[in-house]
Amino acid sequence: MASVNYTNELNKKGYHLQVDTNDNVTVCYLKYYSRNDGLWRTENPLINSLHVLVIQLVLTLFLNHVLVFLLRPLRQPRIVADILAGVLFGPSAIGNIDVIRRTTLSFNSLLTLETIANLGLVYYMFLLGLELDFRPVIRAGKKALSIAVAGILVSVPVGWGLHYYVLRNQSHTDLKGDEQERLLKRGPLFWGISLATTNFADLARILADLKLLQSEIGRLALSAAVISDMFSGFFFMIAMAFVNFNWWLVGLTSVFIAVFIFVVRPALSWVLHITTKKDSHNELHVCFILSWIVICGFITDACGAHSIVGAFMLGAIMPKELELKSFLVERIGNFVSSMMMPLFYLVVGLRFNVDRILYVRKKEPNGTTKFDVMVVVALAFTAKLVATSIAALINKIKLRDSLILGVLMNTKGLLALIILSSARDLKVLDQQMFAIMLIIVWGITIPVGPILAFTYRSSKRSPRYKHRNIQSVGTKTSTDFRILACTHTVTNTSGMVDLIEASNPLEHSPIHLFAVNLVELTGHALAMLIVHDACKSSKHRNNAEPSNSASNAFEAYASQRENVFVQALTIVSAYDTMHEDICTLAEDKNANLVIIPFHRKPNIDDGMLEDLNPSFLSINKNVIENSPCTVCVFVDRGLAACRIFSNYDSGSISARGVRGHKNIDSRPHKPRRKR
Repeated sequence: MASVNYTNELNKKGYHLQVDTNDNVTVCYLKYYSRNDGLWRTENPLINSLHVLVIQLVLTLFLNHVLVFLLRPLRQPRIVADILAGVLFGPSAIGNIDVIRRTTLSFNSLLTLETIANLGLVYYMFLLGLELDFRPVIRAGKKALSIAVAGILVSVPVGWGLHYYVLRNQSHTDLKGDEQERLLKRGPLFWGISLATTNFADLARILADLKLLQSEIGRLALSAAVISDMFSGFFFMIAMAFVNFNWWLVGLTSVFIAVFIFVVRPALSWVLHITTKKDSHNELHVCFILSWIVICGFITDACGAHSIVGAFMLGAIMPKELELKSFLVERIGNFVSSMMMPLFYLVVGLRFNVDRILYVRKKEPNGTTKFDVMVVVALAFTAKLVATSIAALINKIKLRDSLILGVLMNTKGLLALIILSSARDLKVLDQQMFAIMLIIVWGITIPVGPILAFTYRSSKRSPRYKHRNIQSVGTKTSTDFRILACTHTVTNTSGMVDLIEASNPLEHSPIHLFAVNLVELTGHALAMLIVHDACKSSKHRNNAEPSNSASNAFEAYASQRENVFVQALTIVSAYDTMHEDICTLAEDKNANLVIIPFHRKPNIDDGMLEDLNPSFLSINKNVIENSPCTVCVFVDRGLAACRIFSNYDSGSISARGVRGHKNIDSRPHKPRRKR
């Protein structure tokens, strides 16, 4: 074994390195211990791994937030900033500085860093499984399914071929037989699976920023992304077994999944029901779940699969009807995604070395050129673009929408990074192939946002659109009464139902009610609501599976009342731009009236009004200013039914503060009389 012994470094830094030509590095270091006299009294605070971990976390978070701020105007998703922050902190940039390398990124601190990063990854995958709903995937139409399958069937062989294209000029005679077989025969499989993935979370954020989340192309892209990632995850598990030639590992993992679905899931649901009173959860439930996340990850890791499989399955089998899901996300969601996951991206960046892309060692070319790297990036982007576009055209989607759909499906993210990191651990990818594939993942994601913003902007209001209001109801141009009722919580629905009932739906002028649930877009979880609506059809829908709690009240009312038709919708958007979605939806549905809840609610104790959320006031003001129809700000003091029906005979309802587009209509909303 050819090796280089750095004896001088042993005296200076306390390290002994052995580097062989098989891309194996053996590190021996001296571990110094100091008395636990506190941070300021110890001889060298950086000897303690915990102190170094805190410094790594602070620097990573700072660099990450700076890059997110700088890249946001360029329409770049969060994953672009995450990868770039890790790479800049790695040996290709900041990590190459001698002071940083000796203190912050020393070898004896990497074990602690990788342990915390992998723990954060396990918890994040649990949250991902917790928010995933398999029903939309099962109900997915042929459009989403065919688009996802086309992207996978083309991307896997293309990735396989690109892997051989990069290695075509390299002999690898210095590798052993087993290591050469791993690199040349099993490495291409991981390239292909990485190209087949689509990052659902950042795709949802891109669509939300451009107000395309509720569009047909947006719903279709999200549905196809979920299906694509599920298939890619399954192929990833198969690939890990293929590398180790242990197909019984796949059997063990399959048995584990089957036991979780058919045994653990009903048992867990029963335990949670008997230990929970009126959906009141405490910290004991959180500690119990957090412990089982680690245990499940350990079991699947022992079975030969990745530890994320167990954590993901535990989240997937959690009972969705309980409030425990939102309780867990509220307790650990922000901490895991904002504090622990940046460390995983740092670990990925530390494995990236730009010098190893073109050189075996310093000034020793490996046969790969910059042109080769540009070719593989371009072909990787084009392959999935063409495949998904053709599949969309076959499904009779317009040419421009088909091309945009192909661009959207090239959004890469966390799953691709997990596959690459695992392939590096299994030694099926060397430093060069890992670095090139990371460039591909990063490079083909960058143009998605700008291309979409340039070619597929959200439709602006047509100048020919005729503004509608409640006075136009019953005329020749508008016979039905179309109401867009927006709710933030289920508490807003009862009063709105009473208001709609007092509007007196008639046979010749029925009420078409669009029950809109307003949800803040905070991550990948809530975008699943859009996928659920996209894949849901009337033949699958029943009373046992409603879309959300708020729409239940409206649907129950419509089922008992003639001349009322309800359509449940969901708007998932950031609060600062939510008014745009409301106004656009009101225009698309030709609404006569938009009802939005007041931003304050009465206090239970003294009846005084208190603020719900400061963002609600801003939403209401923007809707009033920009709405294409009449707007009603509904103030519910808990006595809606008594107030409305007491005034019903006099012909008026106490819902004032009505405003239309560029004009104020302060008249009360009056119920229609039967003819």
